[in-house]
Amino acid sequence: MAKPGIWLIISLVFVCLVTAFLWLGKTPFTAVETSGPDLSSPQTAQPTDPEPVGEPDDEDDEFVLNDTGTNGSPPPDDSPPMDESLPLAEDPGDPAQPEALYPETLTDLFLMNAGPLELPVEGATGWAGTAMPLYSEADTESRIMTDFDAGQVFVILKEQGDWWYVNSSGGETGWVGHAGCLINLPDVITSIAYNITNAYSARTRSSGYAIPGVTGTKLYDAFAYNPRLFGYEFIVPALYSTSKLICAAQQHALKAGDTIIIYEAYRAHASQMRSLNLLRELIENNAAVDEAINAGPWNISWFMATTISNHQRGASVDAGLGKILSYEIIRAGEVFFASKVTYEEYDMPTDMHELSPLAISLTTPVPSSDRDAWREIADAATMTPGAVLLRSYFDKAKLTPIASEWWHFNDIDGVEAAKELDIAGVFFIDEILSVLP
Repeated sequence: MAKPGIWLIISLVFVCLVTAFLWLGKTPFTAVETSGPDLSSPQTAQPTDPEPVGEPDDEDDEFVLNDTGTNGSPPPDDSPPMDESLPLAEDPGDPAQPEALYPETLTDLFLMNAGPLELPVEGATGWAGTAMPLYSEADTESRIMTDFDAGQVFVILKEQGDWWYVNSSGGETGWVGHAGCLINLPDVITSIAYNITNAYSARTRSSGYAIPGVTGTKLYDAFAYNPRLFGYEFIVPALYSTSKLICAAQQHALKAGDTIIIYEAYRAHASQMRSLNLLRELIENNAAVDEAINAGPWNISWFMATTISNHQRGASVDAGLGKILSYEIIRAGEVFFASKVTYEEYDMPTDMHELSPLAISLTTPVPSSDRDAWREIADAATMTPGAVLLRSYFDKAKLTPIASEWWHFNDIDGVEAAKELDIAGVFFIDEILSVLP
């Protein structure tokens, strides 16, 4: 029979072993409060199983694709092969946010924002389209703090009715009427692909001939690091009212799995005049270009405005169209935006900025200021299904095509408003002040 002391020792050892076992086994299963994803830095939402993209309304159309690219940079040479589906963004699993708040597709970016754009205007870069006063209050009767010159850059801090509360590059803070202002499109419509070729290597030609001093030349600066988007992106100003229509056109494109590709919006008048003069020199020295560009019923003004164009007003856009291959949705703070949108470009009548009748969209000219005259004219024989589809997206958003360029679309109301406000493109734009909303 064991002695009582031995039983006591055995009991103590057993208790110690059980206690140690429970302590070691308990730790991995203890509930720990988590903070979810770090909201101070962007987070890429991971894709789940792909979902088939929608098809164009006209099922009989066959679309030919010819080029690939990504938003934020010129089209790469080593583009991925065509994919028939879109990856969806997966809920990162932040326990502090309801699952419904996470966007699953690019169209959700627009639906999640209460305004007419994909992102709030707060934190976006804006510019004074013309000389304008900076008021102390959102009231023309309030004190004028200073006067902005045309082209003054600022960051938008708040929107209130027809007013923006802004902070300029010089540190002045106050209110401006946004009717006369431009906004940086990539700051507020992130799903669009931007490829401002004139900012690195202009594609402009006439009848296929290079224009010396223009073709392959960087015509102006429009590429910079954008802190709001956590990367380099083109600077693409447009009239604020026009930006809402462009966003609407993009939403129509997204529903069919397409993206608009913007090649140019605002263009400084001095840059246009320089290109115009060099085009005139080519016409004088090249009979084939002269014959084509001045062959009735067309003339040079249909392909390059000889006075102030709607690009200077900030109320027009040059665009192509791509079939979306893939994308990412980034979370930054409490907002989401698109990134790394890759696409395969639809076949179009010509390359971008072909200044000759090769690029016409209609068989005969119609007034560019008429909203509906183009509907009565037959399409040019060179119009491709992709170009017709592109036009349909802009038409649904109330942007009007022009007869001489398949890629050009006007905001007629914006043009008229810009004329009244004397927005004339007298400035170059090469600076942004963008921050997160």
